[in-house]
Amino acid sequence: MKKYILTLIISVAGLMAMAQSETTSFDVDGIKVIYKPTQKNLINFRLYFRAGVADYPVNKAGIESFAIEAATQCGTKKYTGNEFKDIADKYGILFSGSSMQDYGYMQFNCIPQFFNNTWDLFTEAVMNPVFNENEVQILKDKLITRAKGIQSSPDERLEQLLMKNAFEGTAYEADPDGTEESLASLTASDLKEYYNTILNKNRVFLVVVGKIEKEELINKIKASFATMPSKSYTPVVYQMPAFNDNKVLVEKRDLQTNYLGAVMNAPRFTDPDFIPFRMGMGAFGGLLFRQLRTNLHLSYAQGAHVRSLQMSYAEMYVSTTKPKEAAMAMNTLLKRAKDFTLSEKALREIKSSYVTSNYMRQQSSASITANLGTAEILGGWQYEDNLPGLVDNATVEGIKDSFNKHIIGLRWSYLGSQALADDASDAFKQPLK
Repeated sequence: MKKYILTLIISVAGLMAMAQSETTSFDVDGIKVIYKPTQKNLINFRLYFRAGVADYPVNKAGIESFAIEAATQCGTKKYTGNEFKDIADKYGILFSGSSMQDYGYMQFNCIPQFFNNTWDLFTEAVMNPVFNENEVQILKDKLITRAKGIQSSPDERLEQLLMKNAFEGTAYEADPDGTEESLASLTASDLKEYYNTILNKNRVFLVVVGKIEKEELINKIKASFATMPSKSYTPVVYQMPAFNDNKVLVEKRDLQTNYLGAVMNAPRFTDPDFIPFRMGMGAFGGLLFRQLRTNLHLSYAQGAHVRSLQMSYAEMYVSTTKPKEAAMAMNTLLKRAKDFTLSEKALREIKSSYVTSNYMRQQSSASITANLGTAEILGGWQYEDNLPGLVDNATVEGIKDSFNKHIIGLRWSYLGSQALADDASDAFKQPLK
């Protein structure tokens, strides 16, 4: 046991030392760079596109993710798609590209010895994708198959229903992964045209973490991206819809287990309430587990979390054979959470868990670039580095106040038996006041 504790202390100390290495940002020929040197024997770099679902109509849902994936998989001026993959395999290079609600990204991961080989592929994917029609079609077929799979997965379908009910009529109505119909309509020329609109020095930034010297990095960026276009760009201003009443969206499906969840308002990422609210929601998730699963035996799976987005929101969900009882219990727990004041001891435990989990999330270079990049999109990369201090400043009053300020109404979504949904209708309408 003593050996285990000593190992844990050494591991956490190492993580803290790594996390405390200085993060800086600077400009290289009009491109913002966020740089964090570490001694880890891996380098991860991500190019972020300040874009997302607000940049295209719902009928083209998925075009950004499709375009960025195609840039890394469907050939470049220098390499065919297969040649690109063969080089990556030869040098153990991991790469991917995708898009979320608020941004797209392209990332590469390598060991320092093969940084030059990796950077060559990265530069080709960013600057010279050709969107070969045959390879685009192969990728399209894969994406459509994936979209069909989401429809058949109850958990993932519930998430789609939650987003639809909460954000219909807003930019988030579009699924960043696309639908079977929207993906089928997209062509190679559509992808090329869209990609050229987001390849812009004023809307991209680069996050680099790992064992690489700053001067070497600067020289690489200057040589590779000098010809990247620089066009005017005005960031999208998001207005979060206010959930001040209860609404339910039901999709009938013959399942042995029913799936239900609710979306509620949450503070913006840069709001002083955000960290206290997120900490409170973490505590609420534990309460949900104990009550629904342990005490009432109502659930197979349940949870609660906060999604950090331009339009942040909180979510709770459960899978159950008794949706009415589960919904009533979830409402009761939310009301209790709004009225309950944590003890100082409980707050210290939550803070400790929060900070420790944050350090554990920084075990890989890829995790660090992801966290810094997301923070930059939502308000500034400094928020990620300042997280321990922000957590330390949270108070029990702040957690309670944030819950009462933001949790007013619910956007319920339900997947399962129509008869049981009808039986639970009063529970879905139950006010939180």
